[in-house]
Amino acid sequence: MTGLTAQDGGLVLALGGGGAAGLAHIGVLQVLQEQAIPVRAIVGTSIGAEIGAFVASGMAIDDLAALAVSFDWKQTLQLFMPDLPTGGLVSGVNIVEFLRGWIGAQQIEDLAMGYAAVATDLKDGSQVVLDRGDLVSAVRASIAIPGFIAPFHSGQRSLVDGGVVNPLPFDVARTRFGGPVVAVAVHAATRGMEAEPPRSAQWPKRAHQLLAQPWMARVPALSDWIKSQLNNRANNNTKAEWTTRRVLDRVIGITEAEILRLRAAINPPDLMLVPDVGRTGLLEFYRARETITAGRRAAEENLSALKRLAWRER
Repeated sequence: MTGLTAQDGGLVLALGGGGAAGLAHIGVLQVLQEQAIPVRAIVGTSIGAEIGAFVASGMAIDDLAALAVSFDWKQTLQLFMPDLPTGGLVSGVNIVEFLRGWIGAQQIEDLAMGYAAVATDLKDGSQVVLDRGDLVSAVRASIAIPGFIAPFHSGQRSLVDGGVVNPLPFDVARTRFGGPVVAVAVHAATRGMEAEPPRSAQWPKRAHQLLAQPWMARVPALSDWIKSQLNNRANNNTKAEWTTRRVLDRVIGITEAEILRLRAAINPPDLMLVPDVGRTGLLEFYRARETITAGRRAAEENLSALKRLAWRER
């Protein structure tokens, strides 16, 4: 983490959600470190909260990049192994074990830099900013994609992905830590609403490999759904075809775009970086190398602005 932390001055980063596309955050952080541009706080939603937690915990940026690049689809599958708990397809147990293995038991208030994760209260729909307590628990709450990863229960609250209410928490970053705030946007709303939702060319191959796994016999509903998606893709391989997944992708993108517009109108970031992550799908973590490169490119193209913000008088 050398070259990133700063007691006085430096940037406050807001890292957005977006699944595997969020690995672009690593590329941005690499450039900041190489250019000795200090970062004094990170506020993240979903994958942004996870990447921010690794950095705030003390993990070297290059080590984080190496970890991301080493992931293949089988390792991703192990993390997101369906176990059908109440409230989601995945319980999140494997994810927590993975995070504990790298981050350990750290308290947010003891970190070397400021940190906060954003989650959503499932009961009342309010935004929940997690800036104290167990770091891994904060990440687990922020990444609980509704319907996919089970909610995280904390006291009387059930928390889900922060992207439901705040996909890119630049306003929280400024409220908690002041400025200058640099936001890194990788969620679907930043990829252009005119673009078609992601349709990975590798997905059919991965789906067939998934169906071949022995444990699939224990979840026939999931198996039938995957087969139906493969059939739909084979029979309707046109851009005009709106499958259930593509409709949901588009609706989520529209909602995120509106949330982002409204929040930016009230409390915008000083600079927003938008890495060109293309059509990186939610769980396509095996595309880490190209996604990290996209983050690097976005930071390098805005290097003069980043330097100016980092060392301006506060």
